[in-house]
Amino acid sequence: MAGMMSKRSVFTTVTPLPPYLTRETVIETLHQHSDMIQLNPLVIKHERCNPPPNAPADEFHCIWYELMDKIHYLPGGMLSGHVSYKACFYDLPRGLQTHVYAPTGLDIKDKWSICGNMPGEPREPVELGLTDAPREGLYLREDVDMRCNIFVTSFVKKTLRKAHAVLVERLVVKADILKQRSDYASSVRHSLLAYPPTETDSYRSSWQSPTSPGFRVASPDVTSQISPSSISPTELHFQGRGSSLVLDPAQTGPFPPTQYSKPTKPNEHIYEIDGAPVQLPEITVEQVDDNAQNELPASSVKRKPTASQPGQAELA
Repeated sequence: MAGMMSKRSVFTTVTPLPPYLTRETVIETLHQHSDMIQLNPLVIKHERCNPPPNAPADEFHCIWYELMDKIHYLPGGMLSGHVSYKACFYDLPRGLQTHVYAPTGLDIKDKWSICGNMPGEPREPVELGLTDAPREGLYLREDVDMRCNIFVTSFVKKTLRKAHAVLVERLVVKADILKQRSDYASSVRHSLLAYPPTETDSYRSSWQSPTSPGFRVASPDVTSQISPSSISPTELHFQGRGSSLVLDPAQTGPFPPTQYSKPTKPNEHIYEIDGAPVQLPEITVEQVDDNAQNELPASSVKRKPTASQPGQAELA
């Protein structure tokens, strides 16, 4: 009796896809079951579940979900209700298959397929009867095999078509987002392969990111620290431009006062400044007198004879 009151409906929907979408991107979107379920405007809740005891053998090992739809029975939301049911999902190389077991004997087998050809591929023959299928490019094909009560067939079919039209529109946008992410990841990967990081980049990174206080050697392989008391201002003066020593003022503090020591032997003219030997030029008294006379103007030099040395100039 139940079989006599049920009616089978078979219909196919074709949706052309934008030319910038690839077959792999759309198939990846179809294989994301949770996203596909959320794209359906009727579904308000879903979760993974175990297969029902009466599941066929070929569907028992599929991925099963328990879903809840909100159905509006009258226009304007005057009468609505919730319907819970189970469905299985099975991935295909070029699409997805689903089988819905709903109350009141509603049974829906749905198959999503990516058909057509991409740019540069040979044109794919179009099946007879698909008058809406484009002759060039990719398109999404949905084949529905539905069986339900004869009195609600028209309502179920209309609701299903309307919901799946929204689902397909959201599916195209979702695939576009995945395509953009894939293109960005490919561009970053290409940039890294074309311009790999060098040792100079690692050196700059370690030099710009100090990890130890005080003096340190800015080299990736050397981590020893240099104390401020172990280097003199003279060495710092001669090594400041070419050295890789880095000084952190907050950690080092002021330098100790410079220590000078006179030569230990006469006429040696060698001094020590903080332990560093420095040789000074020997200057005689006559050289100092001559330098002073050359620096003073002629008007400031007055010659005044004296009793001991007549005719010798005397500096005023």
